[in-house]
Amino acid sequence: MFRKLIFLVIAVGILMFGIGLAAFGEEPKVLKVTAEAWYYNKYPMEEAAKRFQADHPGVSFEWSKAGDFEVAPLMLAWSRDRYIADIAIVASPSEAVAFQAKGLLLDFEDVLKGEYAKDKWLKGFLDQCSIKGKVYTIPTDAEVMCLVGRKDYARDAGLTDAHGNIVPPKTLDEFYTYLKKLTVKDSSGKTIRYGMDVNWSPEYMVYTYFSGVQASRGTIYDDQGNLDFSSKEALALLSFWQRGVKEGLISTSSLVDHNGPRNSMKSGIAAFMWEDHARVVECGKVVGPEKLAIVPIPDSLTNGTIAYTMSLMIPKNAKHPELAKAFVLEQLNAPWFAHYLMDNWGKLLGLKRNLEGRQDLPVWKSVFQIAEKAVGLPKMVDHAKLVDIMTTEIHTMLKMQQTPEQTLANIRKRIRGLNLKPLE
Repeated sequence: MFRKLIFLVIAVGILMFGIGLAAFGEEPKVLKVTAEAWYYNKYPMEEAAKRFQADHPGVSFEWSKAGDFEVAPLMLAWSRDRYIADIAIVASPSEAVAFQAKGLLLDFEDVLKGEYAKDKWLKGFLDQCSIKGKVYTIPTDAEVMCLVGRKDYARDAGLTDAHGNIVPPKTLDEFYTYLKKLTVKDSSGKTIRYGMDVNWSPEYMVYTYFSGVQASRGTIYDDQGNLDFSSKEALALLSFWQRGVKEGLISTSSLVDHNGPRNSMKSGIAAFMWEDHARVVECGKVVGPEKLAIVPIPDSLTNGTIAYTMSLMIPKNAKHPELAKAFVLEQLNAPWFAHYLMDNWGKLLGLKRNLEGRQDLPVWKSVFQIAEKAVGLPKMVDHAKLVDIMTTEIHTMLKMQQTPEQTLANIRKRIRGLNLKPLE
């Protein structure tokens, strides 16, 4: 009997030791996240991780920083099945297409259900993250093109309503009369305050141009289905810009510095800015948020504007894809996370509910109205080449070295050999 008891104790001990070894040998759940360095400065990633860990005990995080727009090294590593991260935030939707074409990305179709169903997202953002009907990336750092205006300057010029809100101009012609009233010149005729500053830098060129075309026509395509560089609306837009520059109503600061328009707003030397909505928060920290308002580009509430976003991706060789997707949806798209970004940086995520929860604030009510009608640009192989051509030709026009008609003709001629077919 005693010997049987000894054997039983030994057997139980061996069993418990085996279980202990199995537990000890279990691979720890470490979520690896890589993003551009600035992303960590703006986005509360550490707080998001803490909140996720409270709901998912045993998960830890490892952060790494990628160089700005460092896409090629990441693609090379993933192509060689080198595990770098479970979540990567470094690419635009156009760049994400290249990853998907090589079969390197997981899609999010299995988790876009219930509160995260596709109809719960702003279409202009989610469409950019979709490839052949499937969502392969999640929008982050998202923005819409609009006007940011000085309410105090507009009030002094008689352009506000009884509540002190800027009355949105209905057409480009009406907007031009606004710029005339808002521009201030000294006795010599030199402009000391511009009616508007427009971001025509390479970083913004396609968004600025096509936001004007979309707002005017309700599409960025011509009658043949090509990107529109030929319609009467496209010509009217360029003519509006060139005339404004020539008459000293519109600043060209962005031709030398992509930060020019926001600096003009901060220093008070521009009454309007044509750029993305997020600048209203950034500039408001300097001049006072009560002095600024989001104003739709003429006709954009009817026809739409341009939306753009960065992409949050999960590679196929991620070690913890289910946890990665859960972190992306549960924390990186949570109301607290979204509202922090809106309040501090003016940035948007993709879920409608995060904007709907701020409809009591005029700025976000305006942004939501604009964002609901916004569309994304197509994903194109030769996107970068298109940007270069547009920037060169439109800058030449703004320097009064060619007419709007010549500008559009030159763009049409130079893009003939480019692959601008939408990548879907």
